[in-house]
Amino acid sequence: MTLFSIRPILPAFALNRGITSNKVSISMRLLGSKSEAPKFDAIMVEAYKVVAENHRHDNGPWALMKRHCVSATAGIRTPKILDIATGPGEPAKSIAIALPHSTVIASDVSEDMVKAAKRNMSNLANVECIEADSQDLCQLESNSIDVVTCCYGYMFPTDKEAALGETFRVMKPGGTLIATTWDKIDIMNICADVMKEVLGFTPSPPPLNPLSLSGEGLFYSLLHDAGFVEIEQSTSTYPFNWTADREMQFTIGTMLLREKIDEIAVEDDKAWKKAEAAFWKNIGKYAMMHGDHMILPENTFRLTVAKKV
Repeated sequence: MTLFSIRPILPAFALNRGITSNKVSISMRLLGSKSEAPKFDAIMVEAYKVVAENHRHDNGPWALMKRHCVSATAGIRTPKILDIATGPGEPAKSIAIALPHSTVIASDVSEDMVKAAKRNMSNLANVECIEADSQDLCQLESNSIDVVTCCYGYMFPTDKEAALGETFRVMKPGGTLIATTWDKIDIMNICADVMKEVLGFTPSPPPLNPLSLSGEGLFYSLLHDAGFVEIEQSTSTYPFNWTADREMQFTIGTMLLREKIDEIAVEDDKAWKKAEAAFWKNIGKYAMMHGDHMILPENTFRLTVAKKV
């Protein structure tokens, strides 16, 4: 268990949860499996929920993934669908509504995310929410799933080959994988700028790196090696709205850096002040303002559809 404290301005949702100190200890629980996958604490869940709502954009992933899922299950009377890294419950919820005769298993490695998904889909009888590590889907039988969806999840497991191997194992022959990964996301640029000012030099990518599968052909190659066939890929770009709340804007913009900056703050008590100053100094290079709303326009994902034979 890694412990870290939140030292910057506390967002309103933290205060609403009874967090009143300006230095709050939060646990980041990492699953102790054969390789570790990230889990999100309560504050990360709230920030992620704001980010995730942007995926409803017409050019975003959720509607596109739902359409592919509906197509992939045509002719299957009661399809069984697994949504990996469901977060607060999408695209699982959209798919469950579109396919009321299906069974949708919404899984996430984070206990807090699973709780959020359960709240979000409590009115849907055809959804089951489970805590599961994509690298070890031991709760699921082999050859049992018609469609696996995974929206921005495969970038984060330490052992990506194991995660894809487990996906392949649980899918039925003839089953379909529908996944999205990031090709470009503006948050990574602001993260690099912030850490350069905090550290005094250009850093390596953060441990939670959304661009870890952005290399041309990398995800395709991993899928091929895992046994997938008929691999098709396309890209789409859409904007992010980081709300009109300055505290939330800063929280989202540094959410991938929190643990690292807290480590630095043990030796440098000005680390978070440097991070906040760097964020507001550099964010204008990537964001535009629409009133008080902060818009980051250049976020490109890759949609991959693949089959198991």
